[in-house]
Amino acid sequence: LQQAVAENDWFARAYGGYSQLSDIDADSSRIVDGDSAADISVDGGYMAGLGLGYRYGSNWAVEVAWEYRTNDTETNIGGRETYPDGNIASSTVFLNGYYHFATDSKWDPYIGAGLGWLQEVDIDLEGNGPFRSYSGDGDTGFQVFAGANYPLSERWLLQGEIRYASFTDLDLEGEGKTDGEFSSLDYEPLTVQLGIQYRF
Repeated sequence: LQQAVAENDWFARAYGGYSQLSDIDADSSRIVDGDSAADISVDGGYMAGLGLGYRYGSNWAVEVAWEYRTNDTETNIGGRETYPDGNIASSTVFLNGYYHFATDSKWDPYIGAGLGWLQEVDIDLEGNGPFRSYSGDGDTGFQVFAGANYPLSERWLLQGEIRYASFTDLDLEGEGKTDGEFSSLDYEPLTVQLGIQYRF
């Protein structure tokens, strides 16, 4: 495995998995009469991503990755209005760094961290009157992760991983003819994922 790493430095990968978010507390303005607290209950969802990176010898690697994720929601505004259907979704770009541990087996465990930039995060409210959509973009955050690769051949590897990301104090404004906004919203997904990696 170590010889293959030294000879094949560039890598690309595709991955997907189960996305979990804690329930979200936020502030809302002009969604339901004035300013109100918003309670957003979030179900498990899914995510998918693509990455391109470079591995420096046996231990270090850097990667640029893009991820999409979505989770179903039920949103209550001010304890008065409930939207039983909807979802919160995001498109994110990450710059990740990896540290791989040396082992005597085929397993290639690693840890890492990354900086994230939200291309867009949006929440849709449905099931109580007109469809409503709120979105924001350009916010930054971070993620940490741990996982392991297992070689299927000299160039192909199977990858398993767990990740936690954090984007805090987000503002989401109404889209189109939708009035109001959410503010002080924290978006902190936890993901368990599988992927396939190809080394060039």
